[in-house]
Amino acid sequence: MASTGRRPTHLLAVLLAAATAVGCDVKWGGGHVTLERPQSRGAAAGSTGVAAPPPVPLPPAPFAYVVQLQADGTAAAVPFARVGSEGLEALAWPSDADADYRARFDSAFARHGTTLSLQIAGEPAGTLIVSGTRVSVNAGCPPVVDARALVLPGQDVPRWAFAIGPAPADTVPVRVPVEGLDDRTRTFGPILAENLLGQAGVDRPYLAQRADLQRVTLPDDTLPAMAATYLIGDTLAPVPPTSGAATSLFYVARFEPARGYVPAWSVVHRYGSESGKRALSWLGALDAGGSRLYMLRLTDGSGEWIAAHRAGASAELAFTERGSCPALQGVREAPRAASPQEEGASGSGRAGARPAGGATSTPERGGAGR
Repeated sequence: MASTGRRPTHLLAVLLAAATAVGCDVKWGGGHVTLERPQSRGAAAGSTGVAAPPPVPLPPAPFAYVVQLQADGTAAAVPFARVGSEGLEALAWPSDADADYRARFDSAFARHGTTLSLQIAGEPAGTLIVSGTRVSVNAGCPPVVDARALVLPGQDVPRWAFAIGPAPADTVPVRVPVEGLDDRTRTFGPILAENLLGQAGVDRPYLAQRADLQRVTLPDDTLPAMAATYLIGDTLAPVPPTSGAATSLFYVARFEPARGYVPAWSVVHRYGSESGKRALSWLGALDAGGSRLYMLRLTDGSGEWIAAHRAGASAELAFTERGSCPALQGVREAPRAASPQEEGASGSGRAGARPAGGATSTPERGGAGR
């Protein structure tokens, strides 16, 4: 009797279990029950809104950095391009980068202790060790990092250099000479300028004024070379020209014992307004992606930009920056973040922060005044 009384209850449980598994309508003794498969908590929550988009991927490393060096070994650096298999490529910092993107980039590539391979005259010259990041002039730009250069003691480092990284630390830095002007460069400089301007059909080429003249070491030459900028009716500042017939000349000249300095590459640009301004000057050399590059500063009416020219080629300049993030401005003007020690001492009257490595108060070496 007991087992017979439990049979309907047992049968109902079996039917309910089967209906729950497949999701269906069940009729029992005039009653009507609808059974459906229950949703998970995650599915229920997701049905109320749109899924968040995936984070913007970080650009692949390594990067090329422009480096502003100080005599005491401190440095500031900022990435301005990617190093690809064919040379330099645009870094493509996203225009809508948010704080999360910047934080992820800093964590991956700019954290304390990150090492960069320093290059001077296109040759390995030690290591840069990142010590922190600065407050960028524009939050939508790559970070400016503070670093310390591990170079051979007593080496006269140039004002501007380049680095590739992140990269393993170089334990055997190379001494690369930094050349100063001599009587030979001072003599040949204006002669070459007048000849090149005359060949380009510029009237009164003798009016050209020296804006920048440097004796440089090229990565593919054993003898010192010369890089120079001569201007007519203009200056290297990002301001309108002073003449309606403004002209710029940039050249790199190699020294040949039998002939003296011989132009290896030159550019003449004639312009008469701020919108057409285009003046080049020497920044350094870089070996990137198997390419030997001349790194140049292009000054126009709005600012200064970094450009590259493949050594030994006649190709036009390749601009290596995009958007509103000029690297030279960023590395000069981004204020250095105060260290914890400085923050603690700020209440006692000591400065909690200082300009970017003293960049705005130290004159550049290798300019026209040397």
